[in-house]
Amino acid sequence: MAARVAHVVPTDRIAYLLLRRRLARLADAGYEIHLLCGRAPDSGAPGGVDYEAAFAGLGVRLHYQTFEREISPAADIRCAAELFFAVRRGGYDIVHSHNPKGGLLGPPVARVAGAPHVLHTVHGFLFHDRTRGLRRAEAVAAERWTARWCHHLLFQVEEDLEYARDHRFKAADRLHLVGNGVDETYFDPAADPDAGALRREELGWGADHLVVGTTGRLVREKGYEEFFDMAGRIARQREDVRFLVVGLFEPEQSDAVDPQELARAHGVADRCTVLEGRDDMPALYAAMDLFVLASHREGLSRSLMEAAAMARPAVACDIRGCREIVVDRVTGRLAPVRDSAALAEAVGGLLDDEEARRQMGRAGRERVVARYTEDRVARRVIDCYRRILEA
Repeated sequence: MAARVAHVVPTDRIAYLLLRRRLARLADAGYEIHLLCGRAPDSGAPGGVDYEAAFAGLGVRLHYQTFEREISPAADIRCAAELFFAVRRGGYDIVHSHNPKGGLLGPPVARVAGAPHVLHTVHGFLFHDRTRGLRRAEAVAAERWTARWCHHLLFQVEEDLEYARDHRFKAADRLHLVGNGVDETYFDPAADPDAGALRREELGWGADHLVVGTTGRLVREKGYEEFFDMAGRIARQREDVRFLVVGLFEPEQSDAVDPQELARAHGVADRCTVLEGRDDMPALYAAMDLFVLASHREGLSRSLMEAAAMARPAVACDIRGCREIVVDRVTGRLAPVRDSAALAEAVGGLLDDEEARRQMGRAGRERVVARYTEDRVARRVIDCYRRILEA
């Protein structure tokens, strides 16, 4: 009989964007995969993704709960009750949570409900290198809360694993590195060599333009304020640069940002294109000359891996996770976090050096294929499940 595994994720959209290929591989490996999640604002909306149907097509069974991304006492109590009864009814062999909110609620509820094996994947700690004072204490306490209720912690970032081991979050044999990965056959510049030029033409850019792009959730911690400050600095120096933002709008978040407003504030509204809800990311990466991620906090960034798989050099902040993917002066450049002047200097240097961009792009693609593929991560998770269930 197949082992039953429930994955606890705040929203169906997060699960779709970050986990769907992995969950499909787990289902293909013989596990009965269930998804306990909240409903995103765009779930089932006209023109949006029917997440429930998409997961059903992958062999994943979806069960909606009352999840709120941010702390909401009334909704959180209701969600905890719903999760408790879902776990009790489901009879799951493994309950596996993801993301900070999933980790705050999923593990303690699963333990109280009697789940035999409770796991959590740390996609990236809530604190970063420069987090200080009360904010850091709160973030560390939240991570320790999750660790306390889990039987096992899985990590995407090597430095996060080292921190948890050094600070005794759990016994060493209950801390596991699984990493993160992308489908290198889908994100492959050789799959459609003309895609980038066609997309540039559709967006109104010529071959003589240099395109600097970014993608991610449109919230402050993703570094959009620094990105647009950098864009303004670059725009004042060069006429040939264009900027592309492929965003995931989350207006319900307290730190949501408006990219159009930021573009106007920094004088690049006429040079910046903002797109939303795209399903042609390989072509959009191919249309870029340089990818930038100014995030303040990351796990093992999927967008960095996708851009690197498309042989695009990257400029990212020198933080945990990012510096594991971007090797400074080999696959891209690293800049201090929250330092838009240093970010602009790194971006400008690469825009001036076409050969460096080409070499770094090739090196980035090679690094992803060697270390960060979806198949590699799925095998690690499957091996972890097997050893836990056998033990």
